[in-house]
Amino acid sequence: MPSAAPRRVTASGLDALQLVTELLQRARLADSDAGLWEAADFQWWWRTPRRSDAMEQWFWFDDRGPVAAVMLTDWVKLWGCDPILLPRLGSDVVDLIWRAAIERAAAPELRGEPVETMVRDDDDLAERQLTPAGFRPTDDRGGMTWMAAEDRPSVDSLPSGFTLIDRASDPADRHWLTRRSGPDAESRLRQVSLYDPSLDLAIRAPEGSIAGYALFWIDPVTHVGLLEPMRVEEQWQRRGLARSLIAHGLDRLARKGATRMKVCWGSPPGHALYLGAGFRESATTTSYRREAGRTTSPDVPLSSSGRRQ
Repeated sequence: MPSAAPRRVTASGLDALQLVTELLQRARLADSDAGLWEAADFQWWWRTPRRSDAMEQWFWFDDRGPVAAVMLTDWVKLWGCDPILLPRLGSDVVDLIWRAAIERAAAPELRGEPVETMVRDDDDLAERQLTPAGFRPTDDRGGMTWMAAEDRPSVDSLPSGFTLIDRASDPADRHWLTRRSGPDAESRLRQVSLYDPSLDLAIRAPEGSIAGYALFWIDPVTHVGLLEPMRVEEQWQRRGLARSLIAHGLDRLARKGATRMKVCWGSPPGHALYLGAGFRESATTTSYRREAGRTTSPDVPLSSSGRRQ
């Protein structure tokens, strides 16, 4: 870890996305289980234009690269504020980043709108930092699950009449993400370094519609495979299509070099699906929110005791 205070730099747009990718890759290599996010999470969020695209994001560097960041993300009705730190940073650096996160949560660019940050339930430091700053736990609960590549489920045939397709072999039609993520989704995904069209899967129903889709991500630096997002349309549910998508995607990830696979859940059905597919829960999460217009003094004392290991 750095012996001197890390220097702060700012970046926006794709430059910021590249820096947070490097930071999260470095963090995952330093600790296989710590933290919340993979680099592919932020790359997935890039799929749609956001007010935060042009915002200056804050990063801290040592002589090897980024060691921490505070990332702001526009979620339309609220803002996400995510402090990201390498594992086992010194307490002075941890305090510095948390102070910066609280400062950024009150930035004028946020226009006094609600701000949320997701916290692992085993991270008591984060809770102690957020509560004095006016953040309160919400009912938004979720978790992270992992699977070793060798434990992935076997690949079975799809139900009769259904066909597995991907954007590498079948790019002609409008992308299946367009309906929910907007017309720029595919062009923006193709701007990011970890997107692989052959891992962008869908199942075509017998009459030609898209019954479900899932996007898988392989990180060649960490060898982690991520599933994000996953959806089966309501009229095609309870036919085993979700399990098929997962099995096909995980198999492709393993063949491309993933040694571990990860998927996060945010609802009881998703939780049951992923556990049923063979994932194992590693941590649960809670979102903390500061409501619109609430602020806190920048002089609120912050303690780094009990920081995440």
